[in-house]
Amino acid sequence: MRTRMRTLRLRLRAAWVTLTGTGAAASVAFGLLVFASVLASLAIPRESVGLSNGALQRVVAASQPADRTVIGTVPETSISDETGQVQAADIAAVGASLRARLAAGGLPVASDPPAWASLTTESVPVTGTAQAAGDGPPQFELTYRTELARYSQLVAGRLPAGGAQPGTQAAVQAAVTTATAARFGLKVGTRLTAGPMRLVVTGIIRPANPASAFWGEDLVAAQPLLVSGTASQPSYWTGAVFISSGALPLTESSLGTGEMLVTWVYTAALGQLTASQASGLAASVGSLVSSGATVPDSVTQNPVAVTISSQVPSILSPFVSAENAVAPALELLYVSLTVIGAVVVLLGARLVAQRRAAEFTLMRARGAALYQLGWLVLRASVVIAAAAGAVAAAMTISLTPGDGDAVGWWLAGVTIAVTLAGPVLISVVPQRVAAPVTGRPERRAAGRRPAARRIVVEIALVAAAIGGLVVLRHEGLSSGNSGLYTSAAPVLVAIPVAVVLLRCYPLLARELARIAGRSRGVVAFVGLARATRTPPGTVLPAFALVLVLAMVAFPDMVSTSVTRSQVAASWQQVGADAVIQALPGQAIPPALQSQVSSVPGVVSTAVAEVDAASTSSGSVLSVMYVDPARYAAVIEQAPGPRFPLAALSGAVPSGNGGTAAVIPAVATSSAAQLVGTAPASITVGSSTITIRLAGRTGVPAVPGAPGVGAGVVVVLPAQASSPLVPNVMLVA
Repeated sequence: MRTRMRTLRLRLRAAWVTLTGTGAAASVAFGLLVFASVLASLAIPRESVGLSNGALQRVVAASQPADRTVIGTVPETSISDETGQVQAADIAAVGASLRARLAAGGLPVASDPPAWASLTTESVPVTGTAQAAGDGPPQFELTYRTELARYSQLVAGRLPAGGAQPGTQAAVQAAVTTATAARFGLKVGTRLTAGPMRLVVTGIIRPANPASAFWGEDLVAAQPLLVSGTASQPSYWTGAVFISSGALPLTESSLGTGEMLVTWVYTAALGQLTASQASGLAASVGSLVSSGATVPDSVTQNPVAVTISSQVPSILSPFVSAENAVAPALELLYVSLTVIGAVVVLLGARLVAQRRAAEFTLMRARGAALYQLGWLVLRASVVIAAAAGAVAAAMTISLTPGDGDAVGWWLAGVTIAVTLAGPVLISVVPQRVAAPVTGRPERRAAGRRPAARRIVVEIALVAAAIGGLVVLRHEGLSSGNSGLYTSAAPVLVAIPVAVVLLRCYPLLARELARIAGRSRGVVAFVGLARATRTPPGTVLPAFALVLVLAMVAFPDMVSTSVTRSQVAASWQQVGADAVIQALPGQAIPPALQSQVSSVPGVVSTAVAEVDAASTSSGSVLSVMYVDPARYAAVIEQAPGPRFPLAALSGAVPSGNGGTAAVIPAVATSSAAQLVGTAPASITVGSSTITIRLAGRTGVPAVPGAPGVGAGVVVVLPAQASSPLVPNVMLVA
């Protein structure tokens, strides 16, 4: 056994050396780089998709059970038979067709909790109950519901079954909930009169899941409600009783004076919904809600128009909007990391090519053709790409949940393509331009041709980079117009930087070499002189370094920009770190002001009085009285346009000769148009003040007064007859 294992190891080692030649160790390092790059290309998008799916499931779990339902309703007459009545079989048949229509539209219908249907009458006065608090007699609605046994627990008696024939005095069996029985004093055997019908209570039930849509769809199904009275009608209690399918003919013939609705309720199975499916499901259900569904009638096969209502789109739409906003930024990260991985793979291929350069030169000297060298390199690359890619894919699938994102496989394919093509180009192209050892030496190409080609390539790369950045600047990143081109923004930024760096580096090194040549030592001069020569092999490491630096700087720039925008938007909406508003007609007491000021972390506070006012022309605005010094201590922390506090710091002139004092004011843009530049009189409550526009806020709202658009900030006059009544407190 040991001999066989040793022989197998020797054969594998010999095959590996035959495959990789003199670059066996370098090929192992190359395979590890390919493995890491493919792993990053696959694992990061899959992990991101897993996080998105988890976020969606948390959104779904936080919603109400009734919001995760799809409800279809039709008038009773739409599915009635030739006798003009609706049978339980008709309700079930149309419900099955509607369920199939919803499934065809992409809605997954849950089997638990089960779907149910109902037919409910209008409320009718009922006699035979115990006295309940209310001026008028109680009213009950009669409802037939499928799956009543699944959604309830029997407390006493039995569920209703069978039905009475029309025209007889037999009572219709009914069931009530425990809350309805307690309110109206009902028990098993109680007989009631509901309009022309007689009812007998055969069972008392308790809701098995009170939070389900079965009990939440109709407010009075689980417990009775008190309807407030009006001038023409006294208050009364209303409730519901449950009847069986056999009582439908008698119920419709006796209480069919008003239009009754047939309702089907289906619970959407959102437990396995993924982030990629949320947008399509929201659009599909939204289309059904707006246009309805048409299903065939089970008897006449006539089309039945069903009205659809659902809150599923309202649950999914905020998540879909957030996902669409985040997805382009994630694509930018995916593409940039993949490009970095591809460049790293090319660096590994360059290492392998350097290790095998002498081997390839010897083979060329012995007469090997370029395609033979290319096949030799490609064969090794195929083995490395297949092995490293397979291991990376298996590890990614085992470590990351879900099905992942298709973009990850595309990016992994790009890495594999670079793995296959990169070593061939890096190894074979230098052998193509090199002169053979034997035979007559080839004539070297003119020195200007490579330089011209390099200039053309650099100009093309810079133009492509600038074009991509222009597209990104004008169109932005969104799920509708993003792509690999615009998502590679950090790479596009790195291309011109790398080109400029490679062009400026020899010039700088040449100048330093000239300075070093004046010294006595030769080490620095020789080193700088060699550095002035930039062989093609230095382009790739320089580009990789610039690309990594760009990838490090770009996310920080984006994060800083987003954070600043959020802070600026919050300050524009709120106007301070915290704002305390008193209830209408009340003021913030001094004791509360002292308590807030003494809270650890509070730097400064300012109180203000915000009152409604009107101009002489009848325009409505708001006036905010402040203390300029304390107001400045809070508002000065706001980003964006500076608040013109100096406009409020001047002294308020006193009125003389009966002339009112003119108070300096700072107004928003909308309020400035109402006030004008000349002194204007505005009415605040029962008093009138004269203000002069001394500045503008620079933001749409008054800082510290949320919701106040057209408003002015003024200084409380020292000679004011009434002191400041603060109803707003600003906290920094």
